Amino acid sequence: MVALQAILVPIDGSAPSLAALEHAIVLAEDGDTRVDILRVDVPDELGVEPVSSLAPDARLEIERAFDDAVERARAHLDGRVSARAASGDPGRTIIETARDGRYDLIVIGTHGRTGRLHVLLGSVAEEVVRNAPCPVLTVRDTSDGYQSFAERRHGRPSVAEQVSRRP
Repeated sequence: MVALQAILVPIDGSAPSLAALEHAIVLAEDGDTRVDILRVDVPDELGVEPVSSLAPDARLEIERAFDDAVERARAHLDGRVSARAASGDPGRTIIETARDGRYDLIVIGTHGRTGRLHVLLGSVAEEVVRNAPCPVLTVRDTSDGYQSFAERRHGRPSVAEQVSRRP
């Protein structure tokens, strides 16, 4: 098996995206793997409320979740974590970033919606799985009794759980 050199983790502050980051951290801990964290801000013209138009408290909460996740990842991976924000269509931006960065793996969170919710809301994770230039690992929310990969492997709570327990 070929060792992973670079993992791309798109996060949006949701529990599934933070759980995906935890999975990436665990995968990277065992080798010399780099983890690149990507936040995609959606511009006005895509018809979705962009981060810049959110109430200041909501925008601050998203930025705080991103910063907290990055710091936790850095604490585990000693200089092998980078983070950046980009603007654009989330699926397309993630795919282009993966292609340009020559990643070995994308680890992305998914809400696991099906049926009408999936049709109405779409799925960035599905678009990435269908079009990514490399393998994609999808990670579901850690609620409802799901035990994260980190808990099974290392016996510690996931980043998502650490953030949700924050005062």
